[in-house]
Amino acid sequence: MIKNLFFILAMTGIALAGEVRYDCLRFVEQGLASDPQMEELRYGTEAKKNKIKSLKSEVILPTFYVSMMVGPAPGLKEYNDYYFNDSGDTLGIEKAEKYDFSRMGPFWGVEAKFIQPLNLGQYRTGKLALEADLQQKTFEIENSTLKKEVELQSYYYNYLLALEMKRIAADAQKQVDKAYDQLEEALDEDEPTVSQTDLLNLKAKMHTVKEGVIEADLGMKRVQLAIRFALGLQEGETFAAEDTILAMRPEPMPTEDQVREFTIKHNPELKQLEAGLRARRFQMDLAEAKLAPEFFVMGQFEYVKSWAGNRNVVQKNAFAQDAVNKISGLIGVGLRYRLNFWKSWEDFRQARTEYRGLKLKENYASEGLVAKAVEQYYQVVAAKGKLDALRESLRATESLLKDAAMKYDLDKSQTSALVSAYTQNITMQKDYYFAVCRYNVEFAGLVAKMGLSLSDYKTYFK
Repeated sequence: MIKNLFFILAMTGIALAGEVRYDCLRFVEQGLASDPQMEELRYGTEAKKNKIKSLKSEVILPTFYVSMMVGPAPGLKEYNDYYFNDSGDTLGIEKAEKYDFSRMGPFWGVEAKFIQPLNLGQYRTGKLALEADLQQKTFEIENSTLKKEVELQSYYYNYLLALEMKRIAADAQKQVDKAYDQLEEALDEDEPTVSQTDLLNLKAKMHTVKEGVIEADLGMKRVQLAIRFALGLQEGETFAAEDTILAMRPEPMPTEDQVREFTIKHNPELKQLEAGLRARRFQMDLAEAKLAPEFFVMGQFEYVKSWAGNRNVVQKNAFAQDAVNKISGLIGVGLRYRLNFWKSWEDFRQARTEYRGLKLKENYASEGLVAKAVEQYYQVVAAKGKLDALRESLRATESLLKDAAMKYDLDKSQTSALVSAYTQNITMQKDYYFAVCRYNVEFAGLVAKMGLSLSDYKTYFK
């Protein structure tokens, strides 16, 4: 007995080893983490961050050159330099030096130059513009993430819809086959209330059931392909939902006022527009600042030292200067002005035009996005109303089916009425579950238009 139990548990573990099981929230989170397109979008912020780092690195000595050289150098030798007049008479004698290649020695030299701009105002403005541009990109990614959440929730609920359609189709096939067998049995027993026409009518309607089975199977394959790509499933892994039935979402419905409030407060498109306005304003300020001259500090240092001997001894003074040894430097404040003034002026005009264009968009963007969110809210309310109506109709068809089944048990000639009631019930079930799926997806769209992720919505609306 223990061996059999161990074998059953082992086989169950093997069967479930490749199964990935998530509820809706975990499915969305895993999809966002695994989707390659979302990873590509998130990587887009790296270029913006690199620009900020590049700007910061340019502030401290953006121009700094250091060069060094090592090699052999000749020494120096003293000699008497005579001065003569036009008549050839000696006027004087001076001590002089010349290179002495018989006294070679090591040589080392270093030269450094630097330029440090003093335009800190331009740096701060440029940094603020790049940071606002990074924020704009971040909100753009957030908006794309919310749209991806709606898509992933659509996959999840369409998967549950496909499960329901397969169940309904399989049940319909089973019931029709059962009715078909009962009719054949009644004909074989020469039941007076059953005729060959009843059997032919039932056969004529069986193709509808078979079509439903095929469509349900096709729907399941299509949604599984989408889920496999979204989750990045490996070979041998399959997805299964934690939910076993397709039902209305459990999240509470927001009010219209809450939709307006959360859209204004959280919608990433509005935040993206605000960040874009800040970036354009700083870019305009930067373009205007570049019309003015730029100040900078420039310095230069040069040091050369040779250890080759001079006249009689090796020169030991590190700062002694002669024909070989040298030390010099300079530092000063400079002014640079771009002569191409009109090019800078056009850059300023372009930045100002882009800023004014976004400013005009700001006047209606908030109202437009709120209107779209409220419109989505109306669609969700309408979808819920249709769902409630379909639920009542479904209960009615279930009652009609029970009544038709009771009559069929008493009179086998009521096959047509039974099949008609069953077909009506199957059709109503299909419409009902499609309406449930539509409501759930429309609700996901409402949450996204409010600017909330699914996890945030569950936090705000408990």
